[in-house]
Amino acid sequence: MNIHIRKGHDLKLVGAPAKSVQDINDSAFIKLHPSDFPGVKPKLLVKVGETLKKGQAVYNDKNNPNILFTSPNAGIVEDIYFGERRRIEFITIRVDENAGEMSFDQYALGKIYELDPTDVTDILCKSGLWPALRRRPFSKIAIPHLPPKAIFISTMSTAPFAADLEVILDKIPKDNIQAGINVLQLLTTGSVNLVSPKKVINSKLSELQNIQQHTYSGPHPSGNVGIHVSQIDPIKNKDDSIWYISIQDVGLIGNLFLTGKQNYRKIITVAGSSIADRMHYSVNRGTLISDILSKNKVEKDSRIISGDVLSGSISKLDNAIGYYHESLTVIPDEINREFLGWIGPGLSKYSLSYTFLSTLFPKREKVLSTAMNGGKRAILPIGAIEKVMPLDILPTMLLKSIIANDIETMEQLGIYECDPEDFALCSFTDASKMDITGIIQDGLNLAEAEG
Repeated sequence: MNIHIRKGHDLKLVGAPAKSVQDINDSAFIKLHPSDFPGVKPKLLVKVGETLKKGQAVYNDKNNPNILFTSPNAGIVEDIYFGERRRIEFITIRVDENAGEMSFDQYALGKIYELDPTDVTDILCKSGLWPALRRRPFSKIAIPHLPPKAIFISTMSTAPFAADLEVILDKIPKDNIQAGINVLQLLTTGSVNLVSPKKVINSKLSELQNIQQHTYSGPHPSGNVGIHVSQIDPIKNKDDSIWYISIQDVGLIGNLFLTGKQNYRKIITVAGSSIADRMHYSVNRGTLISDILSKNKVEKDSRIISGDVLSGSISKLDNAIGYYHESLTVIPDEINREFLGWIGPGLSKYSLSYTFLSTLFPKREKVLSTAMNGGKRAILPIGAIEKVMPLDILPTMLLKSIIANDIETMEQLGIYECDPEDFALCSFTDASKMDITGIIQDGLNLAEAEG
């Protein structure tokens, strides 16, 4: 099945990454941020000064104690920083490769199907790889004892500066992907679906077995898992559940079962108009952004974004890149107001409408800063967000029902199909300057709390 969408938009921005890959291995410290996992209430299992093996548990989830969050490197717990109300902000680990590593049983590729699903779940939870599995609705870590009706594997985002699938596949052995798929098949009675770009033809994908293969085409957000789910196996109500995972994490799961060793490395991109060297990097989870950018040149007055410019989060050099993020974006952090800027011809303006002459050059790349070019306004129902929303919902009506805390209408309008990343492009194009992704998240939080 090919999923083709027409609504959406591919941002044309300066700063795309090259396909070359550089390894980063010399980090002195790593950081773990429990805030990367919405809904998790962390309970510490270590203390400052304790020596950790690679893969040893650092904390677990109070709501699901079997789900462990492990150290991506061997080392010594350097610091545990608490924020407001004793919330754990981060755990700093000083890397020491001589501290050893945890190990698990090895399985031949053809023997994985003989494993018991309960044992598979236990291995994934103890290894720290279970958090890679997320569930819809609500986009939180999958609940081990509640199997999904289907599992989706996302391969390549269509967001700006996303990691290239060809680069990723070049770094993952095919057997690792197949082993990971075999493991996932044990966790659901439904299908495991892999959705890849139609333009990418790779033998590592075409030769995979025991999986439903699909492709996608069209502008962003055609690569979002929410679009794939809506077309292949839609979420009908709050009791429906699907799980999703990235192809990189599928490879890590396969590596764990084939070798008995944990690997926490992933491919990310470093890109944006305010960074000198734009390329792909192979990094360990927990690697500090300062280590990733240590040999790069970052322009003054820049904003560092963990993730893409549409759905990422503001970060700092002394933070680690987000657990689920596969890109690091650096753009100008400028707010320069133009005198009567809306009157000019706008040859350098970025516009999704025909307001400025720049629309005559649709392929020209632009440099965008963090400026919002105006303040918040009343909701203007002019159809701008509908033009970039491929989901079969009424976005303006849904937003109004969330603001009004009208749960019944929210459910009728499809809140359970939604995720903030599916509305990121709506926030970008919205003339009202609303934080649409934030509103969607508030709606999901309310719907989950009301149950």
